[in-house]
Amino acid sequence: IEDAVRMLQEANQAAKDGRAKVPFDYYGANPGDENYSPEQVTKPVTEEDASPGILSVAVNPETGKVEVKGFSGRESTRMPKRIAPGHGACPGCGIFPTVDQFLKGLTGHVVVLFHTGCGMVVTTGYPYSSHRITYIHNLFQNGAGVMSGVSEMFEERKRRGEIPPDEEITFVMVTGDGGNDIGMGVTIGAALRNNKMIVLEYDNEGYMNTGHQLSFTTPYGHATSTSNVGTKQFGKNTHHKDTAQILAGCHVSYVFTAAESHYQDMVKKAAKAQHYAKKGFVFGKTLSSCPLNWRCEEKTAFRVVEKAVDSCFFPLYEVENGKTNITYNPEARDKKVPVSEWLKMMGKTRHLIKSEYKEVIDSIQSEVDRRWKRLKAMHESSVL
Repeated sequence: IEDAVRMLQEANQAAKDGRAKVPFDYYGANPGDENYSPEQVTKPVTEEDASPGILSVAVNPETGKVEVKGFSGRESTRMPKRIAPGHGACPGCGIFPTVDQFLKGLTGHVVVLFHTGCGMVVTTGYPYSSHRITYIHNLFQNGAGVMSGVSEMFEERKRRGEIPPDEEITFVMVTGDGGNDIGMGVTIGAALRNNKMIVLEYDNEGYMNTGHQLSFTTPYGHATSTSNVGTKQFGKNTHHKDTAQILAGCHVSYVFTAAESHYQDMVKKAAKAQHYAKKGFVFGKTLSSCPLNWRCEEKTAFRVVEKAVDSCFFPLYEVENGKTNITYNPEARDKKVPVSEWLKMMGKTRHLIKSEYKEVIDSIQSEVDRRWKRLKAMHESSVL
């Protein structure tokens, strides 16, 4: 109360004296020590460090497709981590295994922009940063627009001769599914302009940074803080948004899905993404675990993601120059499971296994089957 009274008195005085005499300032603001300089905690990743030659990327002259060769899990350890250990993420958080795996497929200079969200908050505790490469923070609604401007300015400065013409930087915007709810329009704008950049969405099925509210990618029936389970609700009442197909509809050169449970698939797609980003826009969607709000043990989160892939809820595929290619088919490996096998692994969906929710789980299975059949038809088509 005392602070409120003091602020009102200062505001009254400012109104009487005029702004020129009493400039606006934050009440109780401390300017700090002007001589303070934070120490360098970790060294930045250099272009040489990030080009160990662990894989090769080339265009097949017969098929016109980009082929990635030479990668192995052991070899990937030669690639330095662009996000340093010591961030503040929850135990078992899937964001950093996912982003780290993806970045292992990118060579040379990389600039990242993180939308506001879990990934941004836990890596940027002032005055330090977990990022070992150039990092930009942006709000949800216009990250793709800002990164578009950065990449365009890079090209313009090369044109002016201010930057060597052979200089290469890969621009990557990282966003959660919530960020790509709020920023979807701007992301589509960047895709339609075909800006030279990659948008990587880590989908943990909710607005986790602010308390696990539902997002449009939260699946049908899943419990969140804004889609409760009780006598009047059974969880979210709409099916999940298919972001990859939305961006594929923008007819960009490369769209892909990936999951931390299939790391070789992830890294190869990252290398392809970097190749295509030299010419235009690329979009990638990954499934990222959140043990805290999925309500599963940290040690099982990896298996939960794996089951989501094997149930075909989260199929792994790519759309390269308009042609769809399924990169992992659980049916062909005799690994396909009902969605119930995946849902029973999480506390947020375990209610759906009960008999009273049979209609809901049948609807989920039906929609997953429909989307999987559609994807297989596109895979088998010569033009889709």
